[in-house]
Amino acid sequence: MALHQSLLDLSELAPHCQSRATARGLLAEAQDILRNAVAHQDNEIELAHWYSHLLVDIVRSPGVNSPVRLTGAAARGDQLPSMPVEWIGQDSDLQEVFSDVGLQAHEAADSIASRVDAGLPLGNGGEQALLEEALTKRPPTLKMVDGLPDRDAAVDIKATLLSPIAAIARWAAPGPRPTVDRLAIGVERAVLTATDAESLDLAWRTGYALELRRWYERVSDRPATLRDLPPLDRTAYGSACRIVSAVFESITQQTEEYK
Repeated sequence: MALHQSLLDLSELAPHCQSRATARGLLAEAQDILRNAVAHQDNEIELAHWYSHLLVDIVRSPGVNSPVRLTGAAARGDQLPSMPVEWIGQDSDLQEVFSDVGLQAHEAADSIASRVDAGLPLGNGGEQALLEEALTKRPPTLKMVDGLPDRDAAVDIKATLLSPIAAIARWAAPGPRPTVDRLAIGVERAVLTATDAESLDLAWRTGYALELRRWYERVSDRPATLRDLPPLDRTAYGSACRIVSAVFESITQQTEEYK
């Protein structure tokens, strides 16, 4: 599905931003346009790619000219407005550019994940370190009551779906590229099975749709339980959580076999 012309027009302006005040205006307008795109049910993954590239272009533009190196979701092409913008380096004024329009932004903690997402060299033993880090992000099993997910269980889409999947994908294909692309490359590298990659891709897209919808409804920063989700979203979230847990179990078993 082609992006709406309004998104493309804004993308053309971003690299030529001449001041940090203009950058704030572009970031605010981007959120408005993105809300319209969500309302029209545009593809969530394509919207994340668009938004990520917009942020990169703004940070690199003449008017902002920040010395930092973006990392995390923005550098991968996975950024959503509900996710913090992260970078390597220091620029205290840059944080204000984002916070002034209601976006979270900060310097990333030094970690192998942040360095890999920023496109820095992995180094010897790096892939093993990425695997070990990924396995620590295995989400807890959904609490069940009478055979059904506990409706009072907390919902944390980023912690239970997006972050664990991104970590597995980072190990499967290090480098600053979108998570869905990393999963596909992981299969080509024979690091992930096709079944596991397809399962994670499905769970990732489900999580993205849920996260973007909650941002659209202006509730993404509020604590939530399964009871708070609409029935279809509740079912989708529970299914995605089970998929991620099953894949983590599969990868753990495979890595144990190769020890």
